[in-house]
Amino acid sequence: MNFDLSDLKNKGIQVNALHDFSVLHIENELASADICLHGGHVLSYVPAGEKDLLWVSRHSLYTEGKAIRGGIPVCWPWFGSVKSPAHGVARIRNWSLKKAASEADGSTTVVLSLEPAAEGLSAELYVNAGSSLRVELKTVNHGNVSATVTEALHTYFSVGDIEGVQVCGLDGMSYSDKVLNTEAVQCGSIVFDRETDRVYDDTDSVIVIRDSVLNRKICVERWGSNSTIVWNPWIEKAAKMADFGNDEYREMVCVEAANAGRDKVCLPPGASHILGTRIRLIG
Repeated sequence: MNFDLSDLKNKGIQVNALHDFSVLHIENELASADICLHGGHVLSYVPAGEKDLLWVSRHSLYTEGKAIRGGIPVCWPWFGSVKSPAHGVARIRNWSLKKAASEADGSTTVVLSLEPAAEGLSAELYVNAGSSLRVELKTVNHGNVSATVTEALHTYFSVGDIEGVQVCGLDGMSYSDKVLNTEAVQCGSIVFDRETDRVYDDTDSVIVIRDSVLNRKICVERWGSNSTIVWNPWIEKAAKMADFGNDEYREMVCVEAANAGRDKVCLPPGASHILGTRIRLIG
C-alpha cells in the first residue's frame, strides 16, 4: 500500500492493525466500515446511529493463508471445494489499495486489486460505504482463452436470534439443498430450525432479512448474480468448526450474491464481469 496516510485520513480513512493484518477504517457522517486487506474482506458496516449489519466470529483465525470467519469473504475464482483451496484464492491473499475517494453524497469509496490472481484473471473490489454498503467484484480475463468463474460475496449478516429470522424474496424459486442433497421449490419465507445450506438458481430478486429480535429489516440487492445462497450451520456443524463458537450460529445468517453451480460466468479473452450487492436498512 503506497498511499499517503495523511491523504487517506483527509478522506476519512484510517489504517489500523488487526493482529498482523492492515484494516482500512472508514468513518463519515453516514456510516463506518472496516475493510481488511487480507482477503479484501469487509469486516463491518455500521450505518449512523445503528448496530453493525455484518457479523464476525469471536473465534475467527487471523492467520496468513486462512480465511476470516464472517463479514464478506470474497469467494473467487471458484466457489465451493471443486479445487483447493476451498472457495478460491481471493479470500486468503493480500489485496492492494488502488484508489480511495470521498464522494459528493458523503459516502467513501475504496478500490482494492488482486493482480495477478489466477489463470490469467485479475480482480478488483469496489467498496462504497454511506447510507448503504455497495460492494462490487470485477473480474477481467487477460488470457488468450476463455475462462469460467464461479464466485460469491459470502455475506454474514448479524441477527438477534436465528429462530426469529425470516429471509424473504425467494418464494417460488427452485433450490438445491446441500444438506439433504435434494432439489426443491421454496414455499413462503425461509425460516430456520436446523442446518440450512441452499443454492437458489436463476434468481436476481431483492432479498429482505426480517429480524424480529433486533426489530430491523435488511434489504439485499444484487446484480451480475444468478444464484442466491442461504446458509446457517446450526448446532452440530458449528461445534465442528475451530473458528466458530458453539452457540454463534444463533447470531448470524449468510445471504450471498453468487454465481455458483450451473450459474457459471464464462469470460472470453479480454472480457470482464461485475458481481455486485447493495446492503441497507429499510423501514
